[in-house]
Amino acid sequence: MINKPNLIFLGPPGAGKGTLAKMLAKEFSYFHLSTGDIFRQEIKNETDLGKQVKNLLDSGIYVPDNITNLIVKNKLIELKKENKSFILDGYPRTIDQANFLIKLKEDSIEIDKVILLNITEKQIVERLTKRRMCPNCKKIYHLVTKPSKDNIHCDNCNAVLVKRSDDNEDVVTKRIQVYSTQTEPLINYYKEKNMLYEIDAFRSAKDVFESIKKLL
Repeated sequence: MINKPNLIFLGPPGAGKGTLAKMLAKEFSYFHLSTGDIFRQEIKNETDLGKQVKNLLDSGIYVPDNITNLIVKNKLIELKKENKSFILDGYPRTIDQANFLIKLKEDSIEIDKVILLNITEKQIVERLTKRRMCPNCKKIYHLVTKPSKDNIHCDNCNAVLVKRSDDNEDVVTKRIQVYSTQTEPLINYYKEKNMLYEIDAFRSAKDVFESIKKLL
């Protein structure tokens, strides 16, 4: 596919943003860009920005917008030079970050479409509280929709499956509240710019993936 659109994935925790971004990256050679991955790479490469980020994270301090924005900008400029299309996952999280992203048009970096993965709070809780992970190979299962053969052990390495600490109902509910306060305003922001495309995300990853492909 030539000239693939640059995408932003929006949606609450549990909507499947990371999973779907990885699927698109594999099939269409997108670069899946998540801020968490960028932070880890900058730290690993011991760049000046990476050192700043490490000091902040080691102190338990939220990485401020000016640093996050600069790291994202540097990566997007690099991808532009390589003529690679990208999917932004986990950025922007705020209107200020979205405004910064729009200004990157000056560097010939543009967002073409924003895909909102819709899922209700009840569906999120059901999806995440029944999620299980292999502590060894990190494969993800779901007790109902994607169980292992015995729902206890990993099919790959036979390790006993565990529940992630942030997948209990109280933590999930808190994460949804943070999303609602911080990120939901972006929905109206992109809707007003006629950039938003909404997709029902409470389906299998394969079905959601097929819906997204029709937008490319």
